[in-house]
Amino acid sequence: MRRSIPILAAAFFLSLCVMSAAQQASNNAGEQNSETLTAAYNQAMQAKEWPHAIALAQQLVELKATSLNLKFLANAQLYSGSADVAYATYDRALAAAEKEKPADDQAIVKWKDGLSQIYVGKGNALLKLKRAAEAIEAYNQSTELASNAGLAYFNVCAVLYNNGDTHGSEAACRKCVQADPARANAWFVLASDLFADAPVVDGKVTALPEMREALEKYLALAPDGPHAADTKAMLNMVAK
Repeated sequence: MRRSIPILAAAFFLSLCVMSAAQQASNNAGEQNSETLTAAYNQAMQAKEWPHAIALAQQLVELKATSLNLKFLANAQLYSGSADVAYATYDRALAAAEKEKPADDQAIVKWKDGLSQIYVGKGNALLKLKRAAEAIEAYNQSTELASNAGLAYFNVCAVLYNNGDTHGSEAACRKCVQADPARANAWFVLASDLFADAPVVDGKVTALPEMREALEKYLALAPDGPHAADTKAMLNMVAK
């Protein structure tokens, strides 16, 4: 019944903003080349062509070492299996982001969201390096910045669950589903945490209302999801 829960990465695809006519007119060749490289990078990442994605991201960084371009490079390095190199690049991205901090209150929200994604990536790299406590710290830093902290909270609850800390995982899962109620896997992990600690009487698990709600929420959100069979099995073992 107990299976490891995969850690999720921050989205690595760039949403291109619609520019004003004045901005479009002021584009130089370098900016156009950057857009072309970014589009090619996104295609390489989607196709899982990691060496090609790394090469394209390196060209982007050479054009301009922004936090976004450095994050692109770190993501590609991480997916290619070079967690130690990616970890160092995420730190470079964080340093670049600090220099890019805007003074405008409206722009700060977008900046914080970008920074939060870098922290998620750094946490993923630390996890690959078997530095779970530091990974959790990075994910927690992300939760303090993101406008929607569901991804970072889920990664915390998954790491703690995989390490057998059901109580810590339970608390993180509750924060996750509060921030992002549509994240099905968080409901499954929360139910699994509660299930693991529930007393068994006459072969039936004594279920708290929260456990049953979490199991039913998962099935409502992901009726054919990867944990559907386990969820139904747990429901069958729960006392009516």
